[in-house]
This record gives sequence, structure tokens and C-alpha cells, in this order.
Amino acid sequence: MISIILDLIKTGFGFFQKKEQSKSESTAQTNHEQNQITLEETRQGFTWRQCLGYVLAFIIAWNYVIVPVLDYFGIVIFSLPLGQIFQVLILLLGGS
Repeated sequence: MISIILDLIKTGFGFFQKKEQSKSESTAQTNHEQNQITLEETRQGFTWRQCLGYVLAFIIAWNYVIVPVLDYFGIVIFSLPLGQIFQVLILLLGGS
């Protein structure tokens, strides 16, 4: 009777260990697939990610360089809200 209970416990632990291993394997597979996609995009040349990066860099330069310089000379122009711009930039760089 005790041996049956011990076998049942071992089987249960083995099930959970296999499930955790398969979860880490699927995460590794997903990361590998994303890396392959990124490699293919970089081989294509100019991509939407690069275009978005240039647009975001221009917006940040607009707010931190162009607007203050023109303001110094008395030319008042609008500045863009940067809260959402930085959120998009963080997502573009791979953050969450």
C-alpha cells in the first residue's frame, strides 16, 4: 500500500517537472523564432522598425533641440507630448 502511494507521488512530481520543462522549452522556442524574424528583417534592408526609430528620434530631437533653440531666438513653435512617445520607444527597443 505504501509503495503504491510512493509511486503515485513520484508520478505526480514527474508530471509537474515535465510540465515546467515543456514551458521553458516553449519559451526558448519562441525566443529563437523571434530572433530568426529579427535576422530576416535586418537582411531585408530598410524596415518599418528602422523607419519608426527615425521618426521617434526626430520627435525627441524636435522637443529637446529644435524647440529650445528656436525659442531662444524668439520663434515660438509647438512641442509634442513625450509620454506616449517614450512608451512606444521602450516597446520598440524590446521592453514591455
